[in-house]
Amino acid sequence: MTSAIETSIENCDEGHECQPIHTIKDLLEFERNPVSWRHLVQPITPRSRSRYLGDRYKEIDFDAGVTDFVDDRSRPQVLLCHDFKGNYLVDRFINGTTGQEWVDYRFYNWAAVDIFCYFSHNFVTIPTLQWLNCAHKNGVKVIGTFIVEGGNVEKLKDILQSDEFMKQVADALITVAKICQFQGWLLNIECALEEEQMTRLKDFVSYLTRKSHDRIPDSLIIWYDSITEKGILSWQNELNNLNQGFFAACDGIFLNYTWTRKHLERTENFITNYFPRRKLDVFVGIDVFGRGQTAKLDTHSTLAAVMEFKFSTAIFAPGWTYESLEESMRRDKLDQMQCNDRFLKLNDRFWNLLWKYLYVRGPTELPFYTSFCLGSGKMRNRLGKKQDDSWFNLSRQGFQPSIPYASPRDGQIDPIYWTQSFETALDGGSCLRVEDIYRNSRLFVCDFACREDLVVGYAFQRSSDVSADVRLILKAYDKRYSDSVKIVCGGEDCHLSERRNEMKALLLDSKDWPTLLELKAQLKLPLVDAINGWEIRYYYLSFESIAQPVSIVDIGIELVKDDPKEHVLLGAISLQAGFPAGRDRIRKRSIVTFGA
Repeated sequence: MTSAIETSIENCDEGHECQPIHTIKDLLEFERNPVSWRHLVQPITPRSRSRYLGDRYKEIDFDAGVTDFVDDRSRPQVLLCHDFKGNYLVDRFINGTTGQEWVDYRFYNWAAVDIFCYFSHNFVTIPTLQWLNCAHKNGVKVIGTFIVEGGNVEKLKDILQSDEFMKQVADALITVAKICQFQGWLLNIECALEEEQMTRLKDFVSYLTRKSHDRIPDSLIIWYDSITEKGILSWQNELNNLNQGFFAACDGIFLNYTWTRKHLERTENFITNYFPRRKLDVFVGIDVFGRGQTAKLDTHSTLAAVMEFKFSTAIFAPGWTYESLEESMRRDKLDQMQCNDRFLKLNDRFWNLLWKYLYVRGPTELPFYTSFCLGSGKMRNRLGKKQDDSWFNLSRQGFQPSIPYASPRDGQIDPIYWTQSFETALDGGSCLRVEDIYRNSRLFVCDFACREDLVVGYAFQRSSDVSADVRLILKAYDKRYSDSVKIVCGGEDCHLSERRNEMKALLLDSKDWPTLLELKAQLKLPLVDAINGWEIRYYYLSFESIAQPVSIVDIGIELVKDDPKEHVLLGAISLQAGFPAGRDRIRKRSIVTFGA
C-alpha cells in the first residue's frame, strides 16, 4: 500500500523540493537557474550571548551573580553535523508533507548549537529549506557540504586543472551559498591526490574562505581532517604539520573521530606553539554512532574529554537517536504515536546527558511567541481548532525550551519533567505537557531588553476541572545595580510585593482589552479568557519606576496542584513590548521595582 507521504512525493513537481548538485557543470550554471525556493529562506534571528548553566541548568537561580553572559568568542563552539540516512528525505519538500506518516527525525535542542551542517555524500550538498528555516529561526548558522570521495577523484582534478578554473568553482560555491542564504561550507576531500596539486588545493581553500568573507557576512569555511598536505588520504585525528596548511587557510578544522587523549594533548601543544589565538577553531569530532570513540548514550563521556581541553566540538550524526530505534519499531509493530514516544524518550535522555557541558543561547527579539510545536503532528491546529491532518514541516517548528525535555520514564528521581504532547495543540501539532516541576523551573534563557513596558501572555489547558494551575516566571535583571527580581504571572488572586525581590503580577481582565487594541497591540493570542478549551491570561508589566532599561534573562514555569496525577498543557507563551505613553490607561498594570 502506498503511504500518503509517498503519494505526496510522487505528486510533487520538480522545483518544489530541495536537491543537491551532482556535477561541476550544474554547479557552474547554478546562477542561471537558481532554486525556486530561495525567497522563502528566513534570515538568521539574533539571539542572546551565551550562558554556562552547569549542573543547575533546569532551575532559575535568582541570585543576580549567575546571570553574567559569556563572550561567544571566548568559549568552545558546537557544530552539529546532520548525516541522516543520506539526507534529502521527507525534509526536502519546501512545503512539507501531509499524510498518515508524520514521525521522522526532528532536532529541537538548538540553544546549545552554533553551527548546523547539512551533510550528504553528494558532490555539493545544499541544506534543505526546512532545515535552513528551522536553524535560522534559532539564530544558528548553516553550512552545506562540498565533498569529493575516492571514486570521484577525477572531479577534483578537473577543479584543480588551473588557477582560473579553480577560482570559478570556488566563486560558484559562494554564489550557491549566497543565493540559498546559508553561511558557508564544510570541505570534505576524502581521496588521495598527487603532491604537486596540493598547493593549488590549499589555494582553493584560501580563495574560497577569503572571497566568502567578502561576499557573505559571518561566513564559515570548515576543513575536514582527511587528506594531508602531501596528498595522502590519512586521517590525523589531531592538528599537526600534515594538515596545518588547510587550517591556516580557512576558519576551522573538523578533526576525525578516532582520536585519543594523546591526540588532544599533541593538538593543544601544536596550537599553543603555532596558532595560539585559534584554539576554538579546532572542532574535535564525535561520531554519535560510536565509530572511533565511546558514543551513543555515552556521548557525554566523550564530550567531557573534549571540554577538558576546551576545544570546540563537532557532533556527527545526532540522528542516531532515531535511526537506532527503527528496527525495534518495525519488530514491535509500533504505531506512529508509539514510534514518536520512543524516539522522544531516547532523544531527550541523550541531550540531557550532554547539557551540563554546553553553553546556551536564547531569543532576544520582541515580539516573542512560541507554541512549542516540534514541526510535525498527527493534526495541525490553529487556536485549538483542527486545520489539517497529519503533517511534517520543520519550517513550522516553534521556539523550543533552552534546556532538554525530560520525562519521568527516564528513571530519574529529579522531579523536573515535561515533555511534548501530540494529543492536542493550541497552534501546530504539539504543545508542552507539564507534570511535576521545581518551584523555579527554567524554560528559556533569553535577553529581552525592556526599554519599554512588557505585555506577557500565555495559554494553557488543565487535565481536569480541579485546582491544577500553571504560572509563568520571569527573571528581570538590572545590570547597573547587579540586582534581579522574580516576577510571577499566574492565578487571579495576585498582588504585588510578596517579599523582597519577588512580585506577583496583576491579571488583566476584559476591561483592559479595548485599551490594548487602541494602543495597537500586535498580540499572537486573542484577547479572550478562553478559546476552544484553552485558557488565556495577559499581564501588563510597567517599568516606570526604573530609570535604566532592565532585561528579562530567564523564563520559567511553576505548577500548582493538589493531586499528583494532574498535569497541565502549556499551549503558548507570548511577550510583546508595551506602551509607556499609554500605560496610565491600563487599570491593572503591574509596576516592577527592585530592592526592598
